[in-house]
Amino acid sequence: MKPTTRAFKAQSAVALRNAQLQDALGRAKSRFIDKRAHALEELPEFDALRAQAKKTKDHTLNHLDYYLERFESQVVANGGRVHWTRTPEEARRAVIDICRQADGRRVIKGKSMIGEEIALNEELAAQGMEVVETDLGEYIIQLAEEPPSHIIAP
Repeated sequence: MKPTTRAFKAQSAVALRNAQLQDALGRAKSRFIDKRAHALEELPEFDALRAQAKKTKDHTLNHLDYYLERFESQVVANGGRVHWTRTPEEARRAVIDICRQADGRRVIKGKSMIGEEIALNEELAAQGMEVVETDLGEYIIQLAEEPPSHIIAP
């Protein structure tokens, strides 16, 4: 398999001029909205489920220390390691240290808003590492050098 990421900008420029593709993306967007509305109609208990989800989220946040310690114990039990940090600087330093210990030069990273919030990509680049996003939407944003966002549909 030959990587095509270097040709992404040129290929995306061609795709943007493709009327059929643009039409399909337009339909996909409207279908996303229509299908969500239809799914909500088919799920009369949606509001109750949403309320339960909020209750679960609030409970978890109110007992976050317990859940984080439980998470750590399970990670360690499975051979992993958890790095506790207090500040964005400490978090970036922990990631940089891991990369350096592995002699990393290219960091392939999954989408993470926490990474955006602590400016991880910028620090990795400043340390001479190439960062490549695995999420297509994030990769497009990375190539365009746009600010982070949370894409849920085309």
